[in-house]
Amino acid sequence: MRGQAMFKRILVPLDGSRFASRALPYAVEVAQRFSTEVVLIQVIRPATAVIDAPTPIGVGPAGSEIAVQVALEADRRNAARARRYLSRKVRAMKSRHIRASYHVLKGDIARSIIGFSEKENVDLVVMTTHGKSGLRRVVMGSVADVVIRESRKPVLVIRPQTSSNK
Repeated sequence: MRGQAMFKRILVPLDGSRFASRALPYAVEVAQRFSTEVVLIQVIRPATAVIDAPTPIGVGPAGSEIAVQVALEADRRNAARARRYLSRKVRAMKSRHIRASYHVLKGDIARSIIGFSEKENVDLVVMTTHGKSGLRRVVMGSVADVVIRESRKPVLVIRPQTSSNK
């Protein structure tokens, strides 16, 4: 089956953490087997959402303007940090002769992953899950859960290592 085009594009959402990057070896393995492209994305929740928030009592227009400027600068820094992180990951893959690219997106994380996978004709999403269960998952939510339930693309979910599955 080596070399067949079962998967042409693999999407790996990363957040800059060591935990999320555990999905990379799995994506690389699939990419090598099927001679496919790996697309890395990092979704940043925009700090500029403060623009849409109502002005707090006691904060005048000047204070709101400063808050917006601070949020815009935070967005720029976060996007630059994400680009540096993803470009290092892409260089490492290219050194192994794997076609790779990256994108930095802003917005809701799960919705951005799903939207990107549909718009960019991704064949497989490879991502980690924190493995929370029960009330913790209900309270905290899970990006992986939303992607699994709502994406029309296959999703390979990498669970955290525990003493029972090492």
